[in-house]
Amino acid sequence: MRTIHFISGLPRAGSTLLSNILRQNPDIHSESVSSLAEIVGSVNKSWFEFSSNRVYPNLDAKNSLLKSMLQGYYNYNQKPIIIDKDMRWVSMIGLLEALLERPVKMIICVRNPAEILSSFEKLRKENPLFFINADASLKDSSSIASRAYYYANPDGLLGSAHRNIKDAIIMGFLDRLLFVDYGRYCNSPKSQTKRIYDFLELPTYNHDFENIVQEEYFSTVHPGLPNLHKIKSELNKTTINCVEYLGLELYEQYNREIFWNAWI
Repeated sequence: MRTIHFISGLPRAGSTLLSNILRQNPDIHSESVSSLAEIVGSVNKSWFEFSSNRVYPNLDAKNSLLKSMLQGYYNYNQKPIIIDKDMRWVSMIGLLEALLERPVKMIICVRNPAEILSSFEKLRKENPLFFINADASLKDSSSIASRAYYYANPDGLLGSAHRNIKDAIIMGFLDRLLFVDYGRYCNSPKSQTKRIYDFLELPTYNHDFENIVQEEYFSTVHPGLPNLHKIKSELNKTTINCVEYLGLELYEQYNREIFWNAWI
């Protein structure tokens, strides 16, 4: 019987790295990029956009269809443990539990927001020929400060993910979540990986943190940056001087809201 677990959390917080490390285990399948959350979420939200469903909701059919997508997405893979990665999952815990008919287990990758914003700026600086989505949206008003807000505002890539994690806790789902801090994971991968296995109630596996193979990698331009999901073959934390990329004022502004420390 196949079991599906989930990785969610903040952007630039090590979820792709973790996914590729866990897939070293021959019993685990996890992909760098998955469209499952977007597919399930889209069908759930658009159900009543069909005129027939407004007349006759047919919720049993909706439930059956969503269940079949959730279970059938990985039918091509025979491994017993699936760990699907998407930032959207943390906002869909209630739906997932209704479909799976059990409490979910979700790994939440987190990182200091100032480091995340610095990481985006670092990628932008290293790839000056790419016109990123933030620049396209902000146009002439694009600056370090406006780009930071672009990502961190309540509807931004970082801000929305941050908000969804808080919402999950307020809604009573804290016991479904395991917070994995990027810095702590890179500094102590063996002990942090054991935390994950204990949380998922799986037998431990001897992972190779010095030979990480990214078997499935697709260059992406979301949010307009190359190598957004590319990882290194050897585990080591990339130290980012946040003040260098954000300046002192912005660093102090975003070096906060780290509410998960109590649970890592």
